[in-house]
Amino acid sequence: MVWRETGITDERMKFVAECLLDEETMTALCDRFGISRKTGYKWLERYRRLGPEGLEDLPRAPLVHGRATAADVVARIVGEKAAHPAWGPKKIISRLKREMPFGVWPAVSTAGEILKRHGLVGVRRRRWRAAGNGPWPRPEAANAVWTGDHKGWFRTRDGVRCEPLTVMDAASRYLLALEATGSTSEAETWPVFERLFRAHGLPDRFRSDNGPPFAAAGVTGLTPLSVRFIKLGIALERIKPGKPQQNGSHERFHLTMLPLAQAPEANQRAQALAFDAFRREYNEERPHEALAMAAPAEHHRSSCRAMPATVPEPVYPVEAAVRRVRSNGAIKWQGGEIYVSATLAGEPVAVEETETGEWKLRFYAHSLGYIDLKHMRLVRRNAGQSAPANGAHQTDASGEELSPIYPV
Repeated sequence: MVWRETGITDERMKFVAECLLDEETMTALCDRFGISRKTGYKWLERYRRLGPEGLEDLPRAPLVHGRATAADVVARIVGEKAAHPAWGPKKIISRLKREMPFGVWPAVSTAGEILKRHGLVGVRRRRWRAAGNGPWPRPEAANAVWTGDHKGWFRTRDGVRCEPLTVMDAASRYLLALEATGSTSEAETWPVFERLFRAHGLPDRFRSDNGPPFAAAGVTGLTPLSVRFIKLGIALERIKPGKPQQNGSHERFHLTMLPLAQAPEANQRAQALAFDAFRREYNEERPHEALAMAAPAEHHRSSCRAMPATVPEPVYPVEAAVRRVRSNGAIKWQGGEIYVSATLAGEPVAVEETETGEWKLRFYAHSLGYIDLKHMRLVRRNAGQSAPANGAHQTDASGEELSPIYPV
């Protein structure tokens, strides 16, 4: 049997007091308190040895854990961390095993726990993770989708860096641009696109990876270049990280132009001339298997959407709540701040209520995400998915938790 619920320590104190009066036998007293004689003698002996404090429960954990890491090993791990603050547990254990190959060293995970207990491991900052927004419709005609990327850089023979910018029409395989740019900066990239838009018109969509200058690690992943595209009415298609096959035809083209990078020209000007000659041959002479052995120029047409002289202002519904993004990248909403993007500072965005009672944020026609009112942040979801009104974690159809969008 067990002690009554009136307070275990109080019951034990009453029991000991009755014992000390010596008016009843131990058997009768234990029977009255509902405990065994062994338990009764235990608490009486504890009281005589330790006083009232002896009636408290003692810790049940063993004094020495059978699988605990030896103290000298713990000291070596902590010492290595002190000597090499930038090292993690994997490097530390590797170093110790190399110095003492016959020593008994714990697993890397155990070393990590040891460093954590000693306050030597910082909290990892949660960062935004890029995510693709596919699948997308197949491009059926020229200018439905343009694809773009920067080919891996190389140096011309005079030592100048060349990082080619390649732009292609997905349907006709027409190579719109092969430019000998020196970096992935927007300052070098935008003039190329501006020239292409004026010469060929605007595409409906533009597909790229999640690297600069097309995307950035941030709340919305927007860059100055992608903001320009959105303002021109160009929808953004982003492949998933580590999934270059989602831009497969463009990646295959990079293999085709690989010999140009392997045999660089004397300088940037000569490289640009070589690129121009290659582009003309690729578009006008080289048969393409995906086009039934026709040349891309036979299928390419300019877009009917001309580059506007001035960028149009966004047109939002009357019922939408329009907010201008502050200099810190946030908007005011329901008494708090929602971080959107520093790239959109000064731009008007629209907050619209959906049929399910959620608040959706967009910039022109580009969806920025949904407002999680509980945590006052943006969350990103695929089309057709909704979030519970109580702000609980959202999951997709497979039960996987949807990615929150974190500011960087």
